[in-house]
Amino acid sequence: MATPPSPEPGPSNWDLISMELSGMMSPSHINLSDMPCIDAIISDAELYGILAQDVDNFLEDLVNENTEDEEAVCAEDQLEQDVENTTDCPPRAPRAPTTDWFNGNPSNMAEIPFTGTPGLLPPHNMSGKTPIDFFFLFFNSRIIDLILNCTNKCGNELKIAARTAQARFTKWKEISLEEFTVFIGIILFMGTVKVNRMAEYWSRHYLMRLSPHSFMARDRFYLILRALNVQDEMRPESIFKVKSLIDMFNETMSTTYYPSNNVAIDESLILWKGRLSFRQYLKGKVHRYGIKLYMLADMNGLVIKIHLYAGSGDQLVGGKNHVKKVVMLLIEKYLNKGHSLYIDNYYSSVGLAEELLDKNTYVTGTLRAKRAGNPTLINIKLNTGESCIVHNSKKIVVTKWQDKREVLLLSSQHKSIYKGTNSRRIRTIKYKPDVLIQYNKYMRAIDRHDQLLSYYSCKHKTLRWYKKVIIHLIQICLVNSFLLYREISKSNIELYDFRKSVLENLLKPPTVPQRSLVERKIHLPSTFTKSGGRTMRKRCRVCYSKTKKRNLVMYGCSDCPEFPGLCLTPCFREYHKY
Repeated sequence: MATPPSPEPGPSNWDLISMELSGMMSPSHINLSDMPCIDAIISDAELYGILAQDVDNFLEDLVNENTEDEEAVCAEDQLEQDVENTTDCPPRAPRAPTTDWFNGNPSNMAEIPFTGTPGLLPPHNMSGKTPIDFFFLFFNSRIIDLILNCTNKCGNELKIAARTAQARFTKWKEISLEEFTVFIGIILFMGTVKVNRMAEYWSRHYLMRLSPHSFMARDRFYLILRALNVQDEMRPESIFKVKSLIDMFNETMSTTYYPSNNVAIDESLILWKGRLSFRQYLKGKVHRYGIKLYMLADMNGLVIKIHLYAGSGDQLVGGKNHVKKVVMLLIEKYLNKGHSLYIDNYYSSVGLAEELLDKNTYVTGTLRAKRAGNPTLINIKLNTGESCIVHNSKKIVVTKWQDKREVLLLSSQHKSIYKGTNSRRIRTIKYKPDVLIQYNKYMRAIDRHDQLLSYYSCKHKTLRWYKKVIIHLIQICLVNSFLLYREISKSNIELYDFRKSVLENLLKPPTVPQRSLVERKIHLPSTFTKSGGRTMRKRCRVCYSKTKKRNLVMYGCSDCPEFPGLCLTPCFREYHKY
């Protein structure tokens, strides 16, 4: 048999077969380690297969198997030197280009000047104004008109739908601006004075003598609350029950106030455990279940823009790239102005930071370890106090710092230079990366706003979900006005005193002062008007409040509101405190 030709670069099936056959004829003269791309000696079973009838098929399978093994070996970085020494291996395919990361901080960060003008926008001028003026700056006439029109429309529809003469909404009449102002005052009063049951605010019990009955009857308040509505466009989607109010709030904020340089994006949650298609679950929130609001706030805590998340079917931010859509939706009017945006690890990524940097907007935030585009430093193990810092060609700095647990940080504005900070509990100086210090300083704006809202919550359990959102928006307007009042007036007024001043203007004291018991009018019993030849009867209010029994009487007091039914003795005297 002819001797095999000299090997040439690259695998060759003919050369391999010839060498195998020659090896079977004279195995002592063949060194299998010199054969191209063969890493192991052929076993006895493989030699037996060669001698079998399917010699051609067996050799073809052997060639393919060895070729695959050769490619896998060539792909390993640690065997790179061995592969280079093997002249018969094919050249390795080039890897896909990736973002280059460099150790340490960049020599200098990107410098973007801030071109915005923070504060009130012209023609608004609030110097020397009172708290009630600041409240109506955000809760303005346009929002009030929207609520008034939609509530009156809903009330009239409920009145038409009332089927019996005893139905509550047969007594409905449209509310005026003055009456609506009193209604808002009572709602805010319920946040200051907490009672578990809403009806107790109108209780006649000596332990529950509160002021709402002096401004509005209980049944009238219930009618307005039932008809409370802001849906000006009839659509089947639930989100349209409050969309018009949220859009008007966002428009009011954008035309009234311009945020400061540092802004933050975070989510807030309105408690709701009932059935709702877009109810969300947030593990880190106090309530956990509820209606999610994406919010943009400036460093002072003022909420600038709100988006109510309508679930996966949300037309604006639903679907793929959800978090990126949320960020772009909230920050769209403030791009290319040099703002510094602070976000948590739910939103941040290297790709988002680079995209916003191209639009002259800084990004600083925490980072998730498994987010696409991260550098490989996330796999490095560190000891307590150690850090690993890298940056890319666009000067995006990624830092891994080991505290009690690992902290991943990303910033296009701040370097990871260690600075000393005072501990709140222990009077010692602790050194932290500067990017973490800046993040903790400016990221708390929305949490601070939620904290102020929680002090005097006006919402009750029996409210429908969209009514909770409406009342929540009113409270946001109140907290925004409080924060702006403190900023402009340079006052250290507390939220309680600010709310009290607003309530004093919404619920003004009676024009006629209450008289003493001696000067007070003496009430006398009267019979109810006759209906159909029969004397009308009512239940005794005092007996019902004590025993919950319907003791029907024909006498009452015509001088008292609602003409209450009363027994002549002893309820009449007891009711009037005679």
